Amino acid sequence: MSTNRREKVEHWLIKNQKYINYQAIEREIGVAKGCIQKFLKYNRKINDDRIAAIEQWIKQLNINSF
Repeated sequence: MSTNRREKVEHWLIKNQKYINYQAIEREIGVAKGCIQKFLKYNRKINDDRIAAIEQWIKQLNINSF
């Protein structure tokens, strides 16, 4: 897993945390409940597989800023 990928996903989550519903994202991509919240609130590291799943979800949004 590239560090660049992790940094991009983490930066996107932090930048957009007040606009996203992290529980809905977790449910949609099938990751453990609370993993995004724990990252945002407690700065807990997100598993590499979950980073990849979140990245795929962000790319599906087709946002140019990512």
